[in-house]
Amino acid sequence: MRLTPPAVTHYAMAATGCLFAGMLVAAPPAAAAPATNDFPAYTMSSALSPAPLSAAACETTTTCVVAPAPRGGSADDHANLTQAITTAASRTVPAVFAADGTVTSPATTATVLLSAGTYRITRGLKLPPNVDLRGAGITATTILMDPTVNWRNFAYGYLIAPTGDKQPGSTNLVSDLTVNGNCRTSATGFDDATMPSRPRQPCDFRGTLGAHANTGGGISVGDRWTVRQVRFTNFEYFKLWVHGTTGARIVDNRFDNRGGAESDGEDNIGGGGRNTGTVIEGNQFDATINGNAFDFTNAQGTTVRDNIVHTTPAVAAARGVAEYGNLYFEAVYGATVTGNQLQGAHIVLKSNSDYSHTGTNKDVTQPRDILVAENTIRDSFTVGIGIAYDDYLDDDKTYGTPGSWDQNSETAGDHLVRLGGANVIRDNLIERPRQSGILVYGNTAAKNSPDIITGNHIRNAGFGGSSAYSTGAGYFDTSGIGLSVGSRDEIYGNTIVDDQAEPTTWYGVHIGARNAASRPTFVSLTGPGGVTNTSSGVIAAPVRTTALAPEAPTGVGVAGSALTWQESYATSNPVAGYRVYRNGVPIADLPVGSPAVPGDMLDAATGWTVSGSSSSVSRPASGGPFAGSSPLRLTALRDGQISTYSSPVTAAPGTTYTSVASFQAVDVSRRVRAGLAFTDAAGKVTRLGSANTATVDGLTGWTTSSFSAAAPAGTVSVQAFLMVEKAVAGESHLIGRTGLVAGTATEQWAVPAGSTGTHQIVAYRAGDGELSAVTELTLP
Repeated sequence: MRLTPPAVTHYAMAATGCLFAGMLVAAPPAAAAPATNDFPAYTMSSALSPAPLSAAACETTTTCVVAPAPRGGSADDHANLTQAITTAASRTVPAVFAADGTVTSPATTATVLLSAGTYRITRGLKLPPNVDLRGAGITATTILMDPTVNWRNFAYGYLIAPTGDKQPGSTNLVSDLTVNGNCRTSATGFDDATMPSRPRQPCDFRGTLGAHANTGGGISVGDRWTVRQVRFTNFEYFKLWVHGTTGARIVDNRFDNRGGAESDGEDNIGGGGRNTGTVIEGNQFDATINGNAFDFTNAQGTTVRDNIVHTTPAVAAARGVAEYGNLYFEAVYGATVTGNQLQGAHIVLKSNSDYSHTGTNKDVTQPRDILVAENTIRDSFTVGIGIAYDDYLDDDKTYGTPGSWDQNSETAGDHLVRLGGANVIRDNLIERPRQSGILVYGNTAAKNSPDIITGNHIRNAGFGGSSAYSTGAGYFDTSGIGLSVGSRDEIYGNTIVDDQAEPTTWYGVHIGARNAASRPTFVSLTGPGGVTNTSSGVIAAPVRTTALAPEAPTGVGVAGSALTWQESYATSNPVAGYRVYRNGVPIADLPVGSPAVPGDMLDAATGWTVSGSSSSVSRPASGGPFAGSSPLRLTALRDGQISTYSSPVTAAPGTTYTSVASFQAVDVSRRVRAGLAFTDAAGKVTRLGSANTATVDGLTGWTTSSFSAAAPAGTVSVQAFLMVEKAVAGESHLIGRTGLVAGTATEQWAVPAGSTGTHQIVAYRAGDGELSAVTELTLP
């Protein structure tokens, strides 16, 4: 998932509602959990795996073959190792099955034991079924790729792979050794380096031999293979590949680029191909890795548990990337993701719709029946946990036809979509993600079951990041949890905390993304027994319901010693005023709007003239929260449009002018509009006005209308032209905070001397105070 900050901060927003039940309860800041950085250090030692097999133990059994010692130097060990593997294979016995499929006699396996030292091979090793390959220890035995004889021997290939012979009931074990892809010819050892040598540079053999970028992977596994206590380092191609297999176990391995090594950006553990029952457990990934820690595309029943991933911003920056080391579950069905510890990385559940729509990726599988629980995720560059439901359009511009895991499309021009949902995200600790803690977003048609998000602790979301960003399916403001797709999803029992002096978490729970094609419905924020969510220290509100939010301010800038911005465009959710924050801390509240219009060409004493005989204008003795003078009272003398004009102000052709006013009904609400009247030298008047139908004044709150236009050729003067539509004789409307400016900025806030940092401006809605999106400006 790639979330990017928005290029602009003014968004058109669909005027849709959102149905939800329950509330997010504000809690005191004491609810915050202590900030910690207690990730275990990357180490070769293990408390999970048995000790390596000794030569003495190997020699006690006829099913164990001790391979010749490494020949040393540049000598090729491939023939010796292949002969040892052939000898071991001759000592295996296949499993025997009864007619009903039960095992009557398990397979007899054999082992090839490698000595300490470095085995250099010029082509990959092939393991037949039931042959194990074991070393003298993860730091003692190394198998090193040598592409100098013919690099094509490793094109799209691996140092160790199965022969391809499928044998029911077979098993294989590869353990206690290092595989080294020779990307950097001098990087054969292990040290405490935290940065790779020559980051972002192609592997040595690509420059000297002309090898392509898919040369030399680590290990490709077969059915029921176990890979245990293996170090993967210095590879151009995938480090470990699990594709189309059954029952593979990847346990207690190490992935790094230490010793001055470097790898290309392929996944450390990659594959898919509808593999089933894969277990990835207890592996460690050093900060020097490249690419994703894990990425399966098309898989079922995957278990990823108790792995540790380290990444650092310094290594990412050296490679010119924003992030790496993430766990990607793409088109994965029925996975379990538990107990993993991620430093600087995150977890993503999504479909396979972004791949070329051929083969197993013609049909689309959405994330479904996945448990993500009790993981620790710290300092993610983007979101902590993301769930994306996305599909692609066929040639007839329709999405896929719903189908099941066991079905495949057989129709040209159509594809199946296996609908998603029923995922459970619970009891995870997410600290300091640059964006939100948990996001669920995408296409409503791709999801048909609700997700449950419960018991998660999210701390300081938005740390070091933007206040708003795009998912590709709408914009979110930084929140603990955000949901923009689905029906009857449940979000309860979560704790959202921001305990920073300058907070970055705007909302506890964000219901509905901005600019999204769809919105979630019937979301419940209350769980069994009435348990709700708790929020502490968030900037804006515990719950944000996007469909009710007003439009964001636009055009923020600096004029002299003031921040200035353009009026929020009035929607069916009228703006009641604006708030200004500095680094997340509120510093100003401007009900209705700023007391003064910046650069106003009118003043409190400017006269107003009535249009014809349809209305009268007076100025009451009091009323309205405005600076300078009390508001005008515009009273209808007959039915129809009533209006008033300001005194004319000298204008220049081609210059953009803006009129602005706030309206409040006295008797009954009507549509209200700001406009401009341009007069040329011949006395011809051109009247232009806002077409916004959402500007309806209320009996209690003030509604703002503004209008901008460029002065036509020949213009000599301009007037603010303010209207009330479909008035009935005798009714009255108040008009205040009137202004006429050159340009578009009609709001301002005086910046105190010495004020620096990021300033955020939001509009808030009349009635419930719902906030708009955030508009930011950073002052030096």
